[in-house]
Amino acid sequence: MASRFGAALILIGLISLVVFILTFQINQPEVMALLLGASLTALGLIIRRSAARNAKHRSARFQTLQRLRRGSEEFEDEN
Repeated sequence: MASRFGAALILIGLISLVVFILTFQINQPEVMALLLGASLTALGLIIRRSAARNAKHRSARFQTLQRLRRGSEEFEDEN
């Protein structure tokens, strides 16, 4: 869920940065669009990165049990 929220923030931030670029090209730069876009994009990247790190830790939680399970399956295949 956090990964999706982070992706949404990144998307909104990038859209805001595009709005800033468009306003900058017509010589009416909207600084709030730049700040909003940069901060939302950075926040989204941080959230996605921490969500990916947490998912990696969760999958490693039962690694010993998975090894034991694979070992017993290999043992049953030999018999």
